[in-house]
Amino acid sequence: MSWVEVAGIVRLSRVLRNWSLKRFPRRRTVRLTQNRIYILPSAAGVGFIFLLLMLLLLAINYESNLAYGLTFMLVSLFILSIIQTYANLAGLEVTALRGHTCYAGEPAGFTLELRAAKGRDHEQLVLSWDRGTPLTLDLTDQRVAQVELACPALRRGWLDPGPLKLETHFPLGLFRAWTWLDTGLRALVYPKPIACRVPDSGGGEGAMDARRTRALGFEDFNGFSRYENGVSLHQVAWKVYARGQGLHVKQYAGTASDEVWLDWDHWLALNEEERLSGICYWALEFTQREQPFGVRLPGVSLMPASGEAHRLRVLRALALFGQEASACDRSAVRR
Repeated sequence: MSWVEVAGIVRLSRVLRNWSLKRFPRRRTVRLTQNRIYILPSAAGVGFIFLLLMLLLLAINYESNLAYGLTFMLVSLFILSIIQTYANLAGLEVTALRGHTCYAGEPAGFTLELRAAKGRDHEQLVLSWDRGTPLTLDLTDQRVAQVELACPALRRGWLDPGPLKLETHFPLGLFRAWTWLDTGLRALVYPKPIACRVPDSGGGEGAMDARRTRALGFEDFNGFSRYENGVSLHQVAWKVYARGQGLHVKQYAGTASDEVWLDWDHWLALNEEERLSGICYWALEFTQREQPFGVRLPGVSLMPASGEAHRLRVLRALALFGQEASACDRSAVRR
């Protein structure tokens, strides 16, 4: 088969897929019925049809009752295979639950739930995205299963994995039954953290030296204070708690400045994606050190803070930098 024929088959497949997806609105939960399931002979099925024709010609030519019997038995098996392959998908309920965040260059995970039809088993189900790795599972003993289906995340921003393809060749491989589902799932992809030089502005040279001192832990112990909700557990004085004196938090006094700014203009020598990756790297570093930090991007300013909520706000701003408007426009069109 030439590359022209292969390209034609791929183009035809895309046309059929797009036509199928336009027939039904986007839904998070879909139950497969006869109007959503497509079935055609597989390569093995086409070979089986050719074999049946040869057997039929042989039976006619030699007027052999044994050849007729074998041919009709195989035809019956062929017809039963159609019914069983279709039934392996019919009644199956698929629910798209959520997409999981990741960093560029990593696979993004999408959680799906499959629920078997009442009184029916579903075997050798194959799920895949357009660019993802196929996943095969059975719904026999368990009636409900949650699976995570991966899709490569090549760049930051919202990742749309495309339509979900669900197919099966069960039981004999003579037929392929399949469907496409528009789940509407998306995953947020953060910039890939890339180590770069430490920010060299945002408070002066002396402030930067002080921040380095703080990051290395050169501070003076300054007593205890009562524990309050939201304070990191790393700061709790566990030895004091073990003596039965309640929850207290260690206090330190030092010359370090609490304000660290990750400014877009700190890395003038880098391109846009390298700057975002560098800011992402230092945001994760300062979060791990429990060092409050702020972020300045063109059109975006996040005041210094610390904690998991602040980290997520920063990563989201980095992921959607320059893409927020276009993402909103696409969402409006889909609605």
